[in-house]
Amino acid sequence: MNAILKQPEDEIDEALAYHQGDARATVAALLAERDFLLREIEYASLAMSYGFARGWKPTGQKIVR
Repeated sequence: MNAILKQPEDEIDEALAYHQGDARATVAALLAERDFLLREIEYASLAMSYGFARGWKPTGQKIVR
């Protein structure tokens, strides 16, 4: 299915189904993935030049919508 057309409820159901309905396992996996991505952002920020990023550096802060 096209990721753009996917509804959030579909993604939640898929994540829960992957972990056989275990909500704790699903949340644990999502938190582990978040930690991995934050480390990747840290590594990228170390390698990113000031000019490339035009002064912007990732902060790891939560983006509120």
